[in-house]
Amino acid sequence: MKAIGSGSYNDGSWAITRFFRNEIFSAEKFGANLGVMYGVGVFAGAVYFLENFGELLVQ
Repeated sequence: MKAIGSGSYNDGSWAITRFFRNEIFSAEKFGANLGVMYGVGVFAGAVYFLENFGELLVQ
């Protein structure tokens, strides 16, 4: 009987390690992860721009 919350395999590693290996560094999910990283980068760039140069947008 599998324990609640057990992953597809249990090799004795920590849950966070399995998460990073299966979700973040997985080759099958690279495209989606790249899209998320792109979105986060654009958001962070916009926040940085508005914090530093926002007064230039107001006349």
